[in-house]
Amino acid sequence: MNLWCIFRSPLMMGGDLLSNDEWTTRLLTNAEVLAVDQHAKNRRVVTSTDTSAVWASEPDDGRGIYVSVFNLADKEQTLEYQWTALGLPKSEYVVRDLWTTKDLGPFRTLKVTLRPHASVLYRVAAKP
Repeated sequence: MNLWCIFRSPLMMGGDLLSNDEWTTRLLTNAEVLAVDQHAKNRRVVTSTDTSAVWASEPDDGRGIYVSVFNLADKEQTLEYQWTALGLPKSEYVVRDLWTTKDLGPFRTLKVTLRPHASVLYRVAAKP
């Protein structure tokens, strides 16, 4: 789902919407995630290896970037990226997890530990 959203793919759901459980309904109606799919621009692969990939796009309000990190490996990995590697000036940035709708705090680098084939979707913005 993260790749589809950051790539701005059409999102379609086949199923009985009236019978969705609460978790599925929240997944399909997350406004912050849907904004990535429907309103972001300049989507691109930032870095890609055999075991990981990072995609980025820009919010339509021009503040910060959306970043999705993918663990392509069959084992858990901790991945770390300098902000400059993601196209941002060297600085401290605040990171928001779009799926949990929670601010994770300020960071000097983007560092995430992912289970095999897991991914994250963040909004990264300049520290106020």
